[in-house]
Amino acid sequence: MLKRKYLKFCFELIFILIIIVGGLKVLEKGKYSPGLEPDEFAWIFTGYYFDLYFLRFDLFHQDWKDYEAFDQPPLAKYIVGGALFLRGYRIDSLDVKRFWNSVPVDKLPTYFDLVKDKIPNLSVIIHSLRSTIFLFALSSLLIIYIFVRILYGALPAFVSTSLIISNPIHNYYSIRVLADPILLLFFTLFILLCALYLKLQKNIYLVLAFIVSSLAFLTKLNGILLVFMLITIFLIKNKFSISKQDWKFVITGFIAFLLITMLLNPVFLNTGIKAIGKMVEVRLSAFRTFQETFKGVALLSVSERFATATQMIFFSYSPFYNVIKIPVELIMFVVGFYYIFRRRDLLLMTIFAFLVVIPISILPHNTPRYYYWIFPFTHIIAGLSINLFKEMLSRQDVRFLKIQDKCPNLSRFMGKLFSKAERNNSPM
Repeated sequence: MLKRKYLKFCFELIFILIIIVGGLKVLEKGKYSPGLEPDEFAWIFTGYYFDLYFLRFDLFHQDWKDYEAFDQPPLAKYIVGGALFLRGYRIDSLDVKRFWNSVPVDKLPTYFDLVKDKIPNLSVIIHSLRSTIFLFALSSLLIIYIFVRILYGALPAFVSTSLIISNPIHNYYSIRVLADPILLLFFTLFILLCALYLKLQKNIYLVLAFIVSSLAFLTKLNGILLVFMLITIFLIKNKFSISKQDWKFVITGFIAFLLITMLLNPVFLNTGIKAIGKMVEVRLSAFRTFQETFKGVALLSVSERFATATQMIFFSYSPFYNVIKIPVELIMFVVGFYYIFRRRDLLLMTIFAFLVVIPISILPHNTPRYYYWIFPFTHIIAGLSINLFKEMLSRQDVRFLKIQDKCPNLSRFMGKLFSKAERNNSPM
């Protein structure tokens, strides 16, 4: 028994090391990839807000009322700016970013040569920033493995993680200077805390989940989904019968959410609650502009969004479908979804509703980057199909044992029959 556990531990350790080494290989390739994407360049110059918040601590500067302050929450900007600062660089002005915002969306690659010299030692800076973002992506993978391992076992954890790391979308955007890998880390950490809350029945994990949801909301507006998801899990888990003790933890967690959000995002100190409406308005305006400019990839209806997401996740970027023309991930996902539905798995059903269905239903256009933090959750569900197959096999074993119990003389009869046949066929 101990030997088996030791071998299992060694296997899991080797698998985790493979993930880390494989990720480093992908990062090394990214070091030599050609140039910057327009979105990467834009995120680099938003690092100015790290300078404004942490180095100057000017919480009421006029730039907190600028379009750029409302375009995206500031946490990813702080991380990018902090990484630059540690390398000895500072972004101390929004001038370049304002110029970049004034360029028509379809002309960004043309104007890149005019502004790339604003980044000193471009090759060094880009590799440093991509390495920083890669750490978030790698941490997300490890958390996903731990999450599935704790709740569903080692084999589903191995399968789910393997499906994710084999996806080209994950490998490409995990080493890009974007907010998406940071957001995915907070999403995965959040679901791990929810799993611990449901498994251990300790309300402290509820408070921690509220704190992580605030960090997700400070990364991208999509992070607000975690608050509604957490409340849903809390109410259903307690069957809408909440004790005073439970309410104390919920209120404590929500207060922590509000305090962290307001303290780390000074737009609320400058604009108040209206800042949320302004941020939504700016994001919707950007989506409309992109849809009007790139009409070929615009997604205008909910049905079109789900059809496109299915095509992108399970066909276009599926390594299995591209090789053997069989949508293996889709088949596994359907089986895995049946498994969680049959088990009435509260956590995974809410994950599917809030982190897959809702995000897909509001996708503005068909860009692979938007699926980066969606498809890991479909592939977690796909990995759980293994447990259904294991249950089916165990049922077959149980049925065979029942037959043996009902017919105790069956095995002896079959043994005699085979031995007699061997004697008849043996040479004289």
